[in-house]
Amino acid sequence: MGYLENAEIIVKGGFEDERLIFDEVDSRTSEPQLAVTGANGITFSYAIEKYLQDHKTQWTPKQYNSQEAKLNYFLAYASEDDGLSSTQRPLTSITTAQAREYKEHLQVTPTNAKKIYPGLTPRQSAAAAKDDDATVFSTTTQNNYLQCLSTLYGFASTELDYEGKNPFKGRGNSKAAKKSQRDQRNPFSKEQLQKLFSSPLYTGCKSLSRCHIPGTLIPRDSHKYWVPLIGLCTGMRVQEILQLYLEDVYEKDGISVLDLNKNQTDKSLKTPQSKRLVPIHKKLIELGFLNFVRDKKTTNTSPRLFEDAKLASDKTYSSTFSKWFSRYLKNLGIKTDKTSFHSLRHNMKDFFRQIEESDELAENFMGRSTGSTGESYGSGFSVERFNKALHQIKFTDILLIDAEIKQHR
Repeated sequence: MGYLENAEIIVKGGFEDERLIFDEVDSRTSEPQLAVTGANGITFSYAIEKYLQDHKTQWTPKQYNSQEAKLNYFLAYASEDDGLSSTQRPLTSITTAQAREYKEHLQVTPTNAKKIYPGLTPRQSAAAAKDDDATVFSTTTQNNYLQCLSTLYGFASTELDYEGKNPFKGRGNSKAAKKSQRDQRNPFSKEQLQKLFSSPLYTGCKSLSRCHIPGTLIPRDSHKYWVPLIGLCTGMRVQEILQLYLEDVYEKDGISVLDLNKNQTDKSLKTPQSKRLVPIHKKLIELGFLNFVRDKKTTNTSPRLFEDAKLASDKTYSSTFSKWFSRYLKNLGIKTDKTSFHSLRHNMKDFFRQIEESDELAENFMGRSTGSTGESYGSGFSVERFNKALHQIKFTDILLIDAEIKQHR
């Protein structure tokens, strides 16, 4: 694992997907004791290495890369002042004033800096963004970067006998972050959903590569066709859908389910609560989903349900699909700054509100926890209970493609 020395920075905005990519320089040598401590104590290089190593088995590759990138970005920012590398910079060198200055810097840090300002340093990118009135980090993203550093210092204190101060403790604005997080994505409106699910992808398109243009092809064998439908009817995350295997679709106690697990090496789950069984809505069955699965199991060309969705360089199936889906929404004229595939999860939460289901059931159904004390008691909701709640939700006024589907079966 290399740490940042001479930084070439890329910042990709977004609450769940901001990443920084650097030209990495391996600061380690064959001497394991190198840079453990400097003249003034534990170095960033050593603390970061131990911190990431300690959490590697707990995080998905995407989470690991995100944490590493946030730490590297700060090192790039700090090195602009004095040119120190991570192996030279001790944790004790960062003052309260410097932590405050970094917080102010994050407030003007642009998203997509690599694409917009290739080769510029953090401060240069921020200055250019100000001149261009470019989009900058959200409050939530700013807090994530500050919290990452505070957590690193906390780890050093409890695990590495660091005795200095934590200059980043309490730097984030938690109230603003929670409000900003809620505002990150909007659910799709009913009209937007109707336009999406009556678009050429579902009624007939020119080709798979030009699926926003009307034509005669209905690509029912493509993941592009099924993933939005599954997202609407389950509220599942896009990665959860795309990493499904054929063996994950089966019947339990008479209910067709999707089994979300980590039984394969290419699978990951965002949280422990993400491991769950999700009932398959009868609307998906009516549209031919189980027929699609049956045909896949018969041909058995791949153990994966959506083998046409390829693993991206970040070791996820979701990143490539999310970019395509955003382009598709844009081509349909329904893309906004606050709509994406994740908006379908917001829609599902609203669907549960509309049928007056409990917040605990809605959160658990979608693979999240409310954090309440009572939630830790008992065995949780059964598949039968989830199935009953799910089927109170009707999609007849959104999925208007039944007749079209039946005509082409």
